[in-house]
Amino acid sequence: MADNNSYIFKTALHSGVTNSIVNGLFAWFLSSGKTHLAIYGGAGVLVDYLATTAILTFILTLIVLPMQRKKAPLNMAVNTATPSYYRTFFAYMSAYRNIAIALLLALYGLILVAPLLLVIFEIVSIFGVSELSRLYYSVAKGLLMGIVAALVVLPIIYIAFKPAVGPSTAIGDKS
Repeated sequence: MADNNSYIFKTALHSGVTNSIVNGLFAWFLSSGKTHLAIYGGAGVLVDYLATTAILTFILTLIVLPMQRKKAPLNMAVNTATPSYYRTFFAYMSAYRNIAIALLLALYGLILVAPLLLVIFEIVSIFGVSELSRLYYSVAKGLLMGIVAALVVLPIIYIAFKPAVGPSTAIGDKS
């Protein structure tokens, strides 16, 4: 299991750092010409962060899941038990096609990130902050998306690895 944890940690760290840098830079360049960005509203930071969370989770799942179906069995010990959080929340997904898994994980991501962001922005608004500077927006978006990318890789690896652990219950092609 220690080898599995090492592999999963390295993969999640790589995904998180890469996505953090890329999303932070995109946020910086796409917000050029704006000195401040509103937190709430149709074009606000909250909507942008939520949309990016869903899109990032969806795309990351569609890219990483097929790769991990090939890599995880080669890099992980087959006869080890899966973590209880996986069995509780994600095990049923291995029977679905990649697109359905991506949609479910994007929905999970929104369900987890939305309340967290609402609480953070409400606390910030208590102090009279209603907008973020371009720098804070870019750094915060990069950090948040890095965390989201690192966390979503965990269930993706286990979903990809599950068929190698036991008989697959998949219906049809998993692509």
